[in-house]
Amino acid sequence: METTGRLHGKRIVVTRAAERAESLVAALRSQGAETLVCPTIAYAPPDDPEPLETALEQLDWYDWVIFTSAAAVDAFVSRHALPLPVRVRVAVVGKATAAAIEAHGEWVDLLPRQQNAEGLLTELHDVAGKRFLLPVSDIARDTLAVGLRERGAAVDVVTAYRTVLGPGVGDLIDALCRRAVDVVVFSSPSTLRYLLDGMEQFGIAHSVARALFTDVVLIAIGPTTAQTLRDEGLLVAAQAPDPGVEGVVAAVHQGLGIRSSSDEIGEN
Repeated sequence: METTGRLHGKRIVVTRAAERAESLVAALRSQGAETLVCPTIAYAPPDDPEPLETALEQLDWYDWVIFTSAAAVDAFVSRHALPLPVRVRVAVVGKATAAAIEAHGEWVDLLPRQQNAEGLLTELHDVAGKRFLLPVSDIARDTLAVGLRERGAAVDVVTAYRTVLGPGVGDLIDALCRRAVDVVVFSSPSTLRYLLDGMEQFGIAHSVARALFTDVVLIAIGPTTAQTLRDEGLLVAAQAPDPGVEGVVAAVHQGLGIRSSSDEIGEN
């Protein structure tokens, strides 16, 4: 990537965990942005690990395992559950999750063009009678499970990890109060919800929290995140066309009113 300086002087906050933010931060900095990584969420083991451990003991019973996040992959890795049995096929919802799987020697059978649950449902065919395992967060949407069951699949949903308040909430609140932020990139609905919950813990009411985002460009990684922002009364400046680094940087350009081209945005 060449340094273009098109984001020179822009102060951009990334709300995802530091270990998940490296590629995006590098792409933004290559264009001159000042970046601040403020993880508003973090991950913890499930309160009750038994359902997950039971599922892992019988992995060869499943036809498919669907990973909807890199954190779910991490939960399998920590329990030495990768690679999966040869007969088990793997589906993921996004490139980052696919990369996490492939880094541990696993083959991804399906990465949908539309990188979300709805896109995955569209491209999963002949699911009737098939057995699916969905290792998810404790706050995950049930879109996949419901959609698969409606089409005759047998679906086991197990909590692979819990989403908890992240360590960057205080830093982000401080930056917002100092008006030292131009852009905030929200990488999931939970990154906003936990930020607002964290603000309440700091004594900042939701009405005051919304005021802190005045004149800040808010970027959503996808349609669900965008809708969550709107539901909280916040203005979405731009939605990434896809959740990869290239799509997010393009959305930052759009939100800031910077003309963008595919040759000039960061590559994942």
